[in-house]
Amino acid sequence: MSSAVAAFLRGVERRAAAFAQWQCGDIDAGDAALAVAMTEFARLATSTPFPDWPRRFWAQLLTSPALRAPAALPDDSDGLPALAGLSGGPRVTVLLRMVAGLAEHEAATVLGVTRATYRLGLQRALPHREDGSPDPEAWRRIADAAQAAIRALPPDRLARLAGLREAALRGQVPPLRRFPLQRAVAEDIPADVAPGRRRARWLWPAQAVVLLIMLAALAMTWRDAWQAGEADGTIRIEALPPAASPAATFDDEIALLTEPDFELLVESDTSTWREDPAFYAWLSTRIETLPDDTRDAHLEDLPDAADDALETTDADL
Repeated sequence: MSSAVAAFLRGVERRAAAFAQWQCGDIDAGDAALAVAMTEFARLATSTPFPDWPRRFWAQLLTSPALRAPAALPDDSDGLPALAGLSGGPRVTVLLRMVAGLAEHEAATVLGVTRATYRLGLQRALPHREDGSPDPEAWRRIADAAQAAIRALPPDRLARLAGLREAALRGQVPPLRRFPLQRAVAEDIPADVAPGRRRARWLWPAQAVVLLIMLAALAMTWRDAWQAGEADGTIRIEALPPAASPAATFDDEIALLTEPDFELLVESDTSTWREDPAFYAWLSTRIETLPDDTRDAHLEDLPDAADDALETTDADL
């Protein structure tokens, strides 16, 4: 069960941190409330059915006094200026739907109101056009900005959330000073030592030197042509030397290897087949049985009946 609780807290801690921060208006106050809520949820999760875990967690988070009496948000409010104009009640209705991702009936259960009451409060909290109708495009912009802010939590904030989660699984609520956040302090840099000014002091002279070197190198490529033209002022035309025969692909020895009868050519005169009487006997019979191409082959094809028809008898005379 502890592994399931750890996985649930790991999956919800980013959204819960942003939810608590935007609801109470302060990062440290929101993280402190989240630490208490995670510890209490880890204790009660074993006796709570798993489908009820989301409602139990968000309801536990909203029991924090800092979230029930929230402070006013600054105008920027981490990229969500629309939340700055909402009081605590309307703000939590929007955050439960937009950040916590709860359905209307689940959010109503967390707040302890009916679904119709929650829907009415959500409609009043949503942005409206000048004519009083809801502005769905503004709603989508707020939702996209909220999700982007949740994904962009800095590493030191994520390290703090991981430490609070591990402590909650052990049943502890550690002080936030154990997980300090790095506060970015903007310091005024004098104009004479600003990086941009330092770069501007040497950048342009360096570019001018490089350009001069390139022009000098280009001029050197034309020097030979200028010198040749200044010698006699004429253009010399010379005939090309006679073309030589193309080089052979193979020399004589390599060409011999490509001969089809190379194996017969390199055989010695004392080869076995040259002294074999049986070979010469076979060769003589082959020569004697060769067909005689000098005979009239067309006469041999005539049938015997045709020869008899050509003969004349005494009766024919």
